Formats: sequence, structure tokens, C-alpha cells
Amino acid sequence: MTETGLIIGQAVFLLLLFVFIGAVVRASVRALRTAEIEVRPPDPSEMAPAQPRAPSPGTAAQTVVGVGAAQAVRKPHAVIPENAGIAAKPEIARAAAAVAPHLIVTQSTSLRVGTRYDVAGGATIGRSNSSRIPVTDQFISHTHARVFRRGHFWFAEDLGSLNGTFINGSRISGEQQLHLRDEIRVGETVLRWED
Repeated sequence: MTETGLIIGQAVFLLLLFVFIGAVVRASVRALRTAEIEVRPPDPSEMAPAQPRAPSPGTAAQTVVGVGAAQAVRKPHAVIPENAGIAAKPEIARAAAAVAPHLIVTQSTSLRVGTRYDVAGGATIGRSNSSRIPVTDQFISHTHARVFRRGHFWFAEDLGSLNGTFINGSRISGEQQLHLRDEIRVGETVLRWED
């Protein structure tokens, strides 16, 4: 094979390599864009009426309808196991979407105790005026912590603050899921999680 043939072969190989890398990058960007799906609360008119409770596991629920002397038997109702994920239980997903979460000040040197902060779209806590919950406390960073929603669950996250963020007395690193009546402490301020 001649030297010109080798150069042409290398050029074709590099061209195919760049096309392949471009296709991978384009597919990755498309996947990232479609992964950012916003969860919105359902429209009450779209919600299905309450269904009868499923029977306990191991029993087949059948509805018998009497029509004169003849009897018709309907198909058994679908039984959803207790350990099924949220996707299998639409009533849980609807209830989680309708939650109106908020933080209530239970202790603070700079905020009035009892003040309620709605955090439905997420919130930041810090000394910055742009924070949804602005706290003027010398032990708090400008953007100290945040509360946000991921799927059907709510989380608190420390944003690299010097003095840390505590949930129920334990310092968190990164993010931690919030549960009803959890207490978030930043500096000298304590906020109770309610939904």
C-alpha cells in the first residue's frame, strides 16, 4: 500500500470517529433535556373517583351480580402489593403532587417564631437578599442551604456552608430526604418541615 493510501485511510478513519463522537454527544444532550421533566400537581377534574380498597393479598375479589336466576361473575380486581413502587400506586402519586409544603420558624434570633414560609417551588436559606428565606445570622452563609423536590419527595441540602446544616440534630453532608416535622437548623435558626 502506498503512502498516499495510508494518509487517505487515516483521514477516513478520523472522519468516521468524529461523526461517531458527534452522534454520541447529540444523543446525550437530547437524553439530558428530556430527563428534566417538571412534576405538576394534577387538575382536580382529571382525578379519578376513590376506588374501593383492594382485598388483602391472597384473596381474589370477585363481584357477583344476580340477574334473576342467572348469575354473572366479573373478573377479579387487580391487587397491588404493599411493597409496589409509587409508580404502581397512582393515588400516592396524586397525593404527593397535591402537597403544599412549608417551613415554620420554631426558634430564631432574626426571624419571628411562628412565621410560615411556603416552599412549593423550592427555597434557599441564607443571608442573601435573593434567598427565599433570608436569615440575618452571623453563623449563616449567603446561600447556606436549600429545600427542593425530586420526584415525589422533598430534600434539604447543605450548599457548602462553613457551619453546616442540621436535620433533627445531625449534621448533613449533601442532601437528605425530609419527613413530616423534621427540624432543620441553620446557625441559630430552627425551621420545622410541614406538608
